Amino acid sequence: MRGALLVFAALLMAAPVAAQPPGRPPLSIDGPDLGYRAVPAGEAFRMPADTVFGQVAGVAITPAGNLMVLHRGDRAFLEFDPDGNFVRGFGEGMFGRAHGLRYDGDGNMWVTDGGRHTVMKLDPDGAVLIALGVPGERGVWDEAAGRRTFDEPNDVAVASNGDVFVVQGHTRGEPRVLKFDPDGNFLTMWGSRGDGPSQFSVAHSIVIDAEDRLYVADRENQRVQIFDTEGRWLDEWTFSAMACALYLGEDGFMYMTSGFDAQIVKLDMQGNVLGVTGSSGDGPNQYGEAHYLTLGPNSEIYVADVVNRRVEKLVPE
Repeated sequence: MRGALLVFAALLMAAPVAAQPPGRPPLSIDGPDLGYRAVPAGEAFRMPADTVFGQVAGVAITPAGNLMVLHRGDRAFLEFDPDGNFVRGFGEGMFGRAHGLRYDGDGNMWVTDGGRHTVMKLDPDGAVLIALGVPGERGVWDEAAGRRTFDEPNDVAVASNGDVFVVQGHTRGEPRVLKFDPDGNFLTMWGSRGDGPSQFSVAHSIVIDAEDRLYVADRENQRVQIFDTEGRWLDEWTFSAMACALYLGEDGFMYMTSGFDAQIVKLDMQGNVLGVTGSSGDGPNQYGEAHYLTLGPNSEIYVADVVNRRVEKLVPE
């Protein structure tokens, strides 16, 4: 019996762990209505009969202006044109638990895999250009010991000089920011678990602005922490709900999701709330978990809902 329990415990430790909703009612962030409406799913996306969304982890706009969806399905990547027509799917068997998706300035994709504890740079067709981490192994990155392992990587940001920043620590993982050079060589890292400056509950999302300031969504601590590229703490924005995912729009504003608290929030670059939309549920503009988001060329907002297994498309009223 004891042997069976040990095997079961080992399997639990090895299995990918998804975030669990908090044991409380959803919290809310107050602000004026953002002025968006949801597009019905049948109008927003037209997919082949044999294709459905799995748990949708990430969304991003390609250099050509299409929408790339990262989901936990047979083909990890699903691409749609601006009218919602299906373009292609690819990425079979690439991920254990696909999590974050970003494009760099050269049009390549950076994708995090929280199940296999890896980060990959992919060309536009999904060919691997850089692979960081040891597939299936979690741990502390330690160059001196030759141990190059992540612990649940979540998201990636790329600086103007090509340096790469990875945030990690999703549930059990130790939350940190790790910095690499453009070729994937480790440079430094910072952070630990806690609620003080440079500490995180879950370092879930990261973006970088034109002045190379890093914004890290510290999810359960309900704040965004701001750093320079050497890891020096600069400031923080605090909220009355989760800070789950960040997107820095070309309009000069920050957009944020509140995850299980199910809102989309528009912020100025001082962290002030300019507009809010969304609520908890599975109806139009409702979310089980508003996981990540992106903006299209006509200010449309796409929200990856990992719980409701869909992409919600919002357009200005």
